Amino acid sequence: MRKWILLCIITGCISCGRSRGKDAIIPTDSMKLIMWDLVKADEWFARMVVKDTGVVRRKEDVKLYEQVFKIHGVTRERFFKSYRYYEGHPLEYKLILDSLETFSARDRVNRLMDQHHR
Repeated sequence: MRKWILLCIITGCISCGRSRGKDAIIPTDSMKLIMWDLVKADEWFARMVVKDTGVVRRKEDVKLYEQVFKIHGVTRERFFKSYRYYEGHPLEYKLILDSLETFSARDRVNRLMDQHHR
């Protein structure tokens, strides 16, 4: 029982520490949404490159990412600091990746339903 209480206290302290300041690690719930929007931006950009070969990939990619960061109210630096944190914490990183997989499956089903109704 004491171990459980100690674990709860430590987890609470870590959570509080993360939420302070601009440089705090982005919480997993927010991180998965940001990463999903980055995936969608990449997907959109890949389609544009196929249509218009004159698009300069590097500069346009960066612009799209910056828009995603702005929408979510985070800086590029904070996002990548958080990303490196999650890479170093496999269990938390897996939660984010599992959520992305769920988002992707849901998106696929929605697309199929849209095509079926046309």
